[in-house]
Amino acid sequence: MDYKALAKELFEYAAQARKPPLDDRGQPFSRGEMGILIHLNFHKDGATSGQLSEFLSVSTGRVATALKSLEKKGYVVRRTDTDDKRKVIVFITDVGRQFLLDRRNEGIVLTEKLLRKLSEEDAKEFVRLVKIIVSKS
Repeated sequence: MDYKALAKELFEYAAQARKPPLDDRGQPFSRGEMGILIHLNFHKDGATSGQLSEFLSVSTGRVATALKSLEKKGYVVRRTDTDDKRKVIVFITDVGRQFLLDRRNEGIVLTEKLLRKLSEEDAKEFVRLVKIIVSKS
């Protein structure tokens, strides 16, 4: 059985969920930063702070604080919308993408280790059940 492929499948599915299942504890992040990076990584055309606030179900103030921190780290950049100068669009940087890729790879390794503790059948069933739980959230 290819546990790594199964771990990758689970990790990718969870990362694309409406709200990221991995919390920020243990990371040098303020609340919501990882969720912002994940969202921006999947939305190549960027997002406004209002869209991020709605997606993460947090206040616009919380988003503003998180964006300021992410900008200092070089993970995001804000640009004025060329069509509507009143709008500011947030984009993930290459540094931010690499950071996410590194965390993703670490997560897959850890998930693979966990799945290896199960039988092949149980590991597949676990992934199937998590997909059901996440899709109903």
